Amino acid sequence: MTGSTSVINEHWNQIYDKVKSVGQISIKSNLLAINSTIEVIHASELLSGFEKVVESNLLIQARLFAEILLYDPDFLFQDGQKLAAECGIEEFYVTDEKGIIEHTNMPGKNGTSLDSQEFTKILSNPGLEIALKSTQSSIHNSRYKTVAIGRRDRDGIIQLGSYYERASAQIAINGFGVVTREAKRLADNINAEYCKMESATSESAGSEGDPDFIRGYSHAINYSVDALYNIAKQINLLGVRASIEAAHTTDEKQAFDDLLSKHMIVEARLASILIERRPGITCDDIVDLAERSGVGEFWITDENGAVELTNIEGGTQFAFSNEGQTAPYMQILADPKMVVTAPPAKRAIDGKVYKFAAVARREKKGIFQIGIPAKIYGNNTAKGFAEVARQIKDLAQQLKDATTEIEETLKKLLK
Repeated sequence: MTGSTSVINEHWNQIYDKVKSVGQISIKSNLLAINSTIEVIHASELLSGFEKVVESNLLIQARLFAEILLYDPDFLFQDGQKLAAECGIEEFYVTDEKGIIEHTNMPGKNGTSLDSQEFTKILSNPGLEIALKSTQSSIHNSRYKTVAIGRRDRDGIIQLGSYYERASAQIAINGFGVVTREAKRLADNINAEYCKMESATSESAGSEGDPDFIRGYSHAINYSVDALYNIAKQINLLGVRASIEAAHTTDEKQAFDDLLSKHMIVEARLASILIERRPGITCDDIVDLAERSGVGEFWITDENGAVELTNIEGGTQFAFSNEGQTAPYMQILADPKMVVTAPPAKRAIDGKVYKFAAVARREKKGIFQIGIPAKIYGNNTAKGFAEVARQIKDLAQQLKDATTEIEETLKKLLK
């Protein structure tokens, strides 16, 4: 064990600096565990958004259904299964003033009472709109959501139900919950080793030249060095796992869009039936309908794509064309069986983010488009998880580098 006092002191200072850096890595690891928790919360909120999307759209459909019954009481005198298939409705029930089902698409349910007693509150308070918490299906891997409102044509209840599947980001949420707990455990382990090293290094003050002390110090520190090497490996593996979990979030945007498309098509078809039942309807009537139903925008064209009915002021001066954002919808004029939807996007006319869906008009040739304000889903969660995974890997490398430097400096001190 040779070298001038100044060289030995330099080695001690280097070790002390690296020990301090381990303390900083411990703090970063703890913050990373907190960030991971936040990302899990954000992702959970996003997945709960699936149920909110289903709920809000089922209520829109129920309101449109109520409007149809108001203007066409004979609407109930048709095959319920055929109606549901035509519109894309999964389950509907219409009751009389006593809550007895008088029209549905579900076989064997006519003449029975609604399964949910909660909805019967509407009979005494027709203005209620009730949405039950979704339940897990016992048949397949999906959730079941139901809503109900009061009829407008008479006393009674309109109940709609729908099955939906949440995006596979649930896998990522579950996985990142494990990542979060593991990151916190490793952060605590780093801190424990840092405390040991910091204490031993601080006690070395004034004993730099004592060979016996240096050997004892080195022996003690090496236990922590070995432990930190092992922790660095665990952190690196955790980063790999986090990357895998982050990959499970990549389908969120598409899953949200598919869910919105499914329900907006139902709404467009129901609304087109309503307009068919209301000859002579005006733009002022469409404004009232938009407010009552919750549909953001109506754009209803003639056979050439020129807007005839809308709730947007000045909208009748607008015409769909074969170029730009409206081009895909023009295909409906040539093929009335077509259904056209588009992902949420900023509109060229005002920059607002809307999602649109369109079907053919029923009473005449034309396009029947509805629009709902929307968000562009999915990117934030995927990026958040991926960033956490990257930071975990970076911390693993930082810890490995700091530990290696401590070990190499110890060897120099022992020469």
